[in-house]
Amino acid sequence: MERYQRNSPVQLARRFTETEEQLVLEGIRPLPQAAARLFADALNQARNSVEHALFAEVLHRLNRPLTPDESRAIEIPAFDEIDKFQKWAKSKHRLSTGLFEPGADLYERVLRLQPFQRQNPHHHPLCLLAEHTNFAKHREPTVAFTRVARFDFDANITSRPVGERDVAEVGDVLAAVPIGQRETFSVWPEVAVQRPHTGEWQTLMREAGEIADWVRRQALPILIAGTTDLPPIPPALDISVAYGSIDAAWRAAGVTSAAKRMQNRIGGEQLRGTVLEMMIDLFGAESRRAFDAWLDRMNDETVMEKFWDVLQSTSRGDLVSYSRAAEKWAAEAGVQPSPIV
Repeated sequence: MERYQRNSPVQLARRFTETEEQLVLEGIRPLPQAAARLFADALNQARNSVEHALFAEVLHRLNRPLTPDESRAIEIPAFDEIDKFQKWAKSKHRLSTGLFEPGADLYERVLRLQPFQRQNPHHHPLCLLAEHTNFAKHREPTVAFTRVARFDFDANITSRPVGERDVAEVGDVLAAVPIGQRETFSVWPEVAVQRPHTGEWQTLMREAGEIADWVRRQALPILIAGTTDLPPIPPALDISVAYGSIDAAWRAAGVTSAAKRMQNRIGGEQLRGTVLEMMIDLFGAESRRAFDAWLDRMNDETVMEKFWDVLQSTSRGDLVSYSRAAEKWAAEAGVQPSPIV
């Protein structure tokens, strides 16, 4: 995903009429199949962790072997109506465990996770998790593709709602200006995944990240401890390494999720290029090597933390803060500050 997005999946072309220069969406490179398959695999693992937690809790409480029928009956349901959940709990192979009667502790824990607890159950993370995994397992591979999600003149970006999306097809004119007029224009490609039950398209990494966050912050703590008032389960663990104990694995786990790490990698790469060109504009072409080396010494997370807020303020017209920050950055890079006009 990172390599794909870094290599300009969107192809743009310039076209001229008698009076205008136009920016045309010429093409979008196909998304590698690995993206959709890894998305499905990741959600399968997330669903497995919830199912396994419930099964382990049942075994721990029951203190006897489950019958084959009872084993098959232990599952996490995802219902949009409470009547369906109550019917599920009345299965004789669940009642035989004595753990899923109304009012029982484990019954209440599973009840708290149900999609019907929200006003729109079809947007509940458990519903999304069940729909995505059932679709990929029983019907067809996850549907994902790359689209142009947003485009506009840079001067207009901050006046638009953050979540607003554009619709563009190959061949569309994204922008046009009178010949000779210069404007800066930005295009944001998006790798999107389709929700099987609603047909809606969502950013792939955001969809995976939000479901995974719900699993580790809500579902697992509620199933295991009955509360979310616990230290959060770390989201990143290198499973190619063997750990001597659960405590050792916990200590080694990272606190930054995969979705956030990818956001930092892509955003960091883009910000490095933006900041480099801005600094060169201010301090001259001879400063390129120094600024390039300075930026390369920072990791992606540092780049995002250091530059994002300043550049957002600059896009809203706060040039004073930008000028101060630019002089500070030049000093850090070992570039002699010069008057900024």
